[in-house]
Amino acid sequence: MGKGGFGIGRLGLWWQLRKAAGQDAAPDVPQGTGPLLLVHVSPDARVAFSQVQRRLMRARPDLRILELADLTPAAAEALMQARPAALLLLGSDLPAALVTASGRRDVPVILAEARFQPEDSGWTLGALRRRELLRSMRAILVTDPASHATALRMRADRRRVTMTGPVAEIRDPLPCSEAERSIMAQLLRGRHAWLAASVPPDEEQAVLTAHHAALAQSHRALLFLAPRDPARIDPLAAEIEASGLVVARRSLDEDPTDDVHVMLTDGPTEMGLWYRLAPVTYLGGTLGGDDAAARHPFEPAALGSAIVHGPRTERFPTEWQQLGGAGAARQVADAEELAAAIAELSQPELIATLASNAWTVSTGGADVTMRICAPVLDAIEKAGP
Repeated sequence: MGKGGFGIGRLGLWWQLRKAAGQDAAPDVPQGTGPLLLVHVSPDARVAFSQVQRRLMRARPDLRILELADLTPAAAEALMQARPAALLLLGSDLPAALVTASGRRDVPVILAEARFQPEDSGWTLGALRRRELLRSMRAILVTDPASHATALRMRADRRRVTMTGPVAEIRDPLPCSEAERSIMAQLLRGRHAWLAASVPPDEEQAVLTAHHAALAQSHRALLFLAPRDPARIDPLAAEIEASGLVVARRSLDEDPTDDVHVMLTDGPTEMGLWYRLAPVTYLGGTLGGDDAAARHPFEPAALGSAIVHGPRTERFPTEWQQLGGAGAARQVADAEELAAAIAELSQPELIATLASNAWTVSTGGADVTMRICAPVLDAIEKAGP
């Protein structure tokens, strides 16, 4: 883009600032003597802000963080009297008054968790205004390759653009009794086991069909079946036994002995135990679309269980997208594909690759958070006392 494009962008930005709406008075600045960090958070970046804030406060306990809504140009200029060390923008919103006021006072602006759309590199007045604002950024941290490419087409300085991936929610691994896990693991003695977690009634038959496929591959295969509704345990036990398989019930304190084909759990309880025991987990609700009570995909991922799922992933779209993009989960389209995947995933090397990739994704939020905090802390350090 030539100089004319930048000139139109500057003109459009000037006109936008003239018409800007927002808080008209400078917000109150937190008390204290530590450095002041201004933060603007887009609606889709609340998880990122929570984690970044915790990390920054651990690194600089004296840090004063002021979260801001959109301000008018006058309010933004007045806020600069507090001498902020930096402005951190989380998400794709670019608050023009804050960015412009920061640029005039040489306050470093760091944009993180940025997602750009193809139209951002177009020639509309709005796109040109966004390009002009990007020129003020000290660092631009984007979530995905498409956003990285778009930022470069927007003529952002290549040296300042970094792809970090998105900040995923960091979830602590679900607990379990280590004594119980150890006893169960000894009972399994190397048997191939898999877990069907939070299975709704309309997916029960697909899960049992998949287990028959697993048994054809390995006659000692064991299914841990966690029905979504605990009231289904006894009827399910009767149905499974009628099909010729041997069932054990956790509710009756029965153990998964060598002759048992299916272990019925107590529904949604003790999930930390079953994830640890099962190298492969199918997450229920993702095949038939009844995902209202679907488990979070990072639960099995954080505990080393490879993940199989159906196409209905509306409840946790970002997490599923991350897992899929990293080759960390196996998606199936229907009951037939589920059976094929479960049979194939009796091979340890395939399980290990999926599980390792999933663990990396589920814990990657901490790494991305650190990468966002690094330029912020650097700017704070350079700002001095």
